Amino acid sequence: MLQLALLLMGANFVRKSAPVLVIIGLLWGGLGVTVFMDGLEGMRYFPFHVFGLILLAESLVTLFLAGGAAGAKKSVFYFKGGIFCFIAVLILSGRESSNLLLAILFGFAFFITGLFVMASAWVVRYDRWRQVFFSGVAQLIFALFLFLPYPTHHHGTISQFVGMIMILGGIQCIPLAFRAFKMRDGVTLSAMMAPPGLIPVSPPAAVTDACEGLLIVHIWTPEGSAANSPVPRPVFNRYIAAVDVHGVISTGHAALEMPPSLYISLYPAVDIERSPAEFFNTLKAIQENNVPGLYQKSYTSEAAGWCESDRKIVFSDFNAQALQRFWDSYRQLVIYNLTWRNCSSSVACGLEAALEGVISRRGGWLHFLRLFFMPELWIAAQLRKRATTMAWTPGLMLDYARALHALVHPVRHSWLRRWRQLDKSQS
Repeated sequence: MLQLALLLMGANFVRKSAPVLVIIGLLWGGLGVTVFMDGLEGMRYFPFHVFGLILLAESLVTLFLAGGAAGAKKSVFYFKGGIFCFIAVLILSGRESSNLLLAILFGFAFFITGLFVMASAWVVRYDRWRQVFFSGVAQLIFALFLFLPYPTHHHGTISQFVGMIMILGGIQCIPLAFRAFKMRDGVTLSAMMAPPGLIPVSPPAAVTDACEGLLIVHIWTPEGSAANSPVPRPVFNRYIAAVDVHGVISTGHAALEMPPSLYISLYPAVDIERSPAEFFNTLKAIQENNVPGLYQKSYTSEAAGWCESDRKIVFSDFNAQALQRFWDSYRQLVIYNLTWRNCSSSVACGLEAALEGVISRRGGWLHFLRLFFMPELWIAAQLRKRATTMAWTPGLMLDYARALHALVHPVRHSWLRRWRQLDKSQS
């Protein structure tokens, strides 16, 4: 979440705010250590009921906004709001059985996340995969600690969980602030967040006034681009691939267009062999799996040769100069890799380059802090984390672009509009 928020604020804001971010990271991490130690000692200094009330209010807001959401965002809002509401009720109940249920819930979350991180790091083998793998092992160990706590049984579950989350937040904040403070003039935040070697170093473009043109994210979903009716498999069809009744596989596609001249659409120049025996080797993000790439000339020619994109996300506020500079550097490397340099990852990097610093036009710290109260920031951060640890797909790119669009183009007076809609439905 912090990385995305800083990306939307831009490099200039980050450089100026780096000392403040270091102090915040130290204080936040130190407070997390204190809260965690309270849990180990079985103390009750942590304000459980206040935390539960805040969590309950946040969950009710998320559930209220879910009614006006659309598509996958509605499901995510309902899931997030429902889980947070359930946790808040358990905290406020104050029963011994509630502490046990919370320990199981939190431990299960860390256990599943740790397994996913370890599996994706082992299979994909991207840069620094060993460090990521051992971070997954650490999550498994902490999950077992929550299941079988010592010496406080389950009385300190909430303090231990919240304290660990705060410690991890501080650990992430401090190195990021130091890296931002030492950023050279030729490095942008989007390039710093991307995998090493994916985006060549280029001088950053200044954030200018809002562009008069449009930035369009084109998504061909696996289901929408299938030639025949696909077999119903909701999650698999959306995020991985769709298989029609004749056994033809459709993985979808993603492209980024800034009319009239910029179009980012990467294909492998030669079809990649996807035999079952070589499946796991194909997924590895290694140089041996790099193949020659091919950039499509324009959306018009691509749609004419295939089909129209079935999803379009349009941005009107972006940095055209930064996007053009990114594209001038990115297209110098004409290679394709199924996991770390495919069509969707190219669009994700281009979109992040175009949106870097757009929020900084509207203000400073106030707008930066407001981002953390928007549920879409949490959604975008979770999507990006999953995509970068495994692979970008058109389905993930679609949800990611929608979440970023909600952050860059927030709906004004959404509370009032939602309340009026509720009144009309009841009258």
